[in-house]
Amino acid sequence: MKGGCFLWAIALLAAGQSGAITTTHTGQFVMDGFLNIQIPVAVRAIVTRLVAITPSVIVSILLPTYLNELVNIVNALLGILLPFAFTPLVKYNCSEKVMGAGNASKGIEKIILYGFAIAVWAINAMTLSIQGGGFFGGVVQSMPMSFDKVLLIVLQVVIQIGYAWWNFMTLFGNLYSAIEITPPENMGENREMIDQSSWNSPN
Repeated sequence: MKGGCFLWAIALLAAGQSGAITTTHTGQFVMDGFLNIQIPVAVRAIVTRLVAITPSVIVSILLPTYLNELVNIVNALLGILLPFAFTPLVKYNCSEKVMGAGNASKGIEKIILYGFAIAVWAINAMTLSIQGGGFFGGVVQSMPMSFDKVLLIVLQVVIQIGYAWWNFMTLFGNLYSAIEITPPENMGENREMIDQSSWNSPN
């Protein structure tokens, strides 16, 4: 498609910036509020960017002719891993044990969020098995009937069952029996300490 590469570059840049900004702020609050480690903004920016960029630069230098294949693999893996981040967020956002009474999503909003979580899982589960998804689909369909093909089919079924089980157990199961959750009404002091340490950090 004409202009597709340009749009793809913009999408990658936007995704990289949003990911970098989110993880940088997350790391800041974790270090300041929980670990009591205060790092100047300039040092934090340089260190986090080097940690993120250095592996990519090394791979691009060592494998310059396989960059497109590596991008496709990474994109496919990100799709498969997305439910492991998105589904728990939906579960917690709809739980009053986590969000507090009156703050959790409920009713039609909860149904929509659960629908999105199931759709994300279903779409990415399909990419595991269909041709062109980057995983089992193209490999299994191109193989002649053999022991290796049967083994791959069995492995595919086991992974799909585990993938579905995890997502539905996360959405509809009780995950709080082994987790001690601080009630939201008791988190005010902790949040004030985190905010204060963030503002007082030597930036």
